[in-house]
Amino acid sequence: MDLKHKKVTIFGLGKSGIAARNKLSALGAIVRTTDSKVAPHTLADIEGADLIVVSPGVHLDIPVLLEARRRGIRIVSELELASWFISKPIVAITGTNGKTTTTTLLGEMLKAAGKKVFVGGNIGTPLAELDDSLLDYVVAEVSSYQLEACDSFRPSISVILNIQPDHLERHHTMAEYIKQKARIFANQTGDDYLVYNEDDPEVKKMVLGARCRVLGFAKTRAKEIITLKPEEIKIPGKHNLENALAAAQAAYLCGVDRATVAEVLRTFPGVEHRIEYTATVNGVECYNDSKGTNPDSTMVAIDTFPGRGIVLILGGRDKGTELQPLVDKIKRQVKAVVLVGEAAPRFEAALRAADYQAIYPAGSSSLQPAVRQALTLAGSGDLVLFSPACASFDMFSNYEERGKVFKELCRKQNT
Repeated sequence: MDLKHKKVTIFGLGKSGIAARNKLSALGAIVRTTDSKVAPHTLADIEGADLIVVSPGVHLDIPVLLEARRRGIRIVSELELASWFISKPIVAITGTNGKTTTTTLLGEMLKAAGKKVFVGGNIGTPLAELDDSLLDYVVAEVSSYQLEACDSFRPSISVILNIQPDHLERHHTMAEYIKQKARIFANQTGDDYLVYNEDDPEVKKMVLGARCRVLGFAKTRAKEIITLKPEEIKIPGKHNLENALAAAQAAYLCGVDRATVAEVLRTFPGVEHRIEYTATVNGVECYNDSKGTNPDSTMVAIDTFPGRGIVLILGGRDKGTELQPLVDKIKRQVKAVVLVGEAAPRFEAALRAADYQAIYPAGSSSLQPAVRQALTLAGSGDLVLFSPACASFDMFSNYEERGKVFKELCRKQNT
């Protein structure tokens, strides 16, 4: 697409917004930027614009974007913009949980097979920074926020891992959330593939409308898909079997042999901020699960440690998701809960309503009191699990920053 001399406004100047600005400038577009952290968005930002590029954190229903749509100005995400200039096959991975692990795992499988691959998107490097001239594949984690402003994005292979309640503060209903997730395969045709989780009922319903070739995976068919026993997979947790199966199916479609897939599964240690062992302090293991940004993800983390004494650090910016299933699991499996951040009052109310009393509020200005409190509550042989079940934006710019702070605080306890 020729964007030379086109007037483009970028909303939001996080990583993806900056990447989009640099890409557009290199293409000769006339670029204007606006970021609500600096100044409020106004109608002046869209005057004369031929195109608007929105960063993932920008809601599409803010007044200025609603007016832009009324005026017929095209609004796209950085993901959509980047895809216009990528010529190599894109493997796009989405789902409520497991995206980062599966994306990284698939990247490792392709690299082990000698493929030249880029891994990024919603993690790491934005796609707009990509030069794919020397690549074989582009592997991208994609979120519902990115997909919401896509209209022609078409991966060669799409992967849907699971659907659980999440981001309802943005999408308002599960139906709308699922609708945005389904955009990942909306433009795929008979030459493309959709890899999907047969064990997830919402995913099974989603893919009925797909016009591409579909390839499922299920835990009951693990022996057919991978050549090693599930317990040989190095990354811990039952949920990672699904991530492994998804990555394996996508890898096979890219020409990776089964022996290479099996070897990567035996050796891949997992990703940072996802049930990541951090330190042992006075006999207490500490695990960083800052990427646990919704209740379902936190429940998965809890289930990773059956029979262990868990002190759970919970809280952050509330996403408005249903808490009862998490509360029920905490009652059965968690020794104590330390609460932080904006969501702490709602979490405390839900836990007390269920007659769970081992609750320790730790404020909303710093993680340090929460870490100290959790380590005080945990006895030798117990573990501290930092799995917030919330977004990070009340105290941190992203979950990565939040996780790094937690790890630093834990490690300082040993000095």
